[in-house]
Amino acid sequence: MPAPAILSDVFHALQRERGEEDAGITFDQGPSPVDRIDVMVYRATDPMAATLFTTIGMSAQAMPPREGRPGGHAELRLFRRGIVQPGDEGLIAMKLANLATYPWTSGRPLGWGEVVSFTDDIPTFPGCRSVFLAGPWIAGQPAFIETRAERVRVVNLVPISGAERADALEARPEVFFSDLLDSRDALTPPALA
Repeated sequence: MPAPAILSDVFHALQRERGEEDAGITFDQGPSPVDRIDVMVYRATDPMAATLFTTIGMSAQAMPPREGRPGGHAELRLFRRGIVQPGDEGLIAMKLANLATYPWTSGRPLGWGEVVSFTDDIPTFPGCRSVFLAGPWIAGQPAFIETRAERVRVVNLVPISGAERADALEARPEVFFSDLLDSRDALTPPALA
């Protein structure tokens, strides 16, 4: 069956923005209504550049609304500074694919300024069991992808430590994230205490 038009538009917008992906990892048979998630990998070419992981598939359906917040359509992105080993690419992709189904397994949409926690570390981010969901903060990052059907929000995942998670839950999201960006490179793991 052909992909929904919104996914085709997301894919073509990503190709215009980033070019052809270096790898793609497909996760089939997810929970309804999102039964397939693709994670595209754009590899860093040197240790100072960033590897990008981005989902395609989450936006096939609008996220369920909750507590007066609209669900809307979204896709996830995670940046990791440096070259990521192929085995780690697969682990990061799996974490993103699992999070992409979260709105339907939890009944909660994902949006900017939220924190989502996991039971284990985010691969290649030791000590980080949570992610802060951010809008664009680097020049050139899109906030939305325009499609023929709906606007798709780009949600950037920033892995954070337990201490940073506690700070995020105490502060307004924009204050927390500004302080985080002032204190460390958000594309690398925080220093372990």
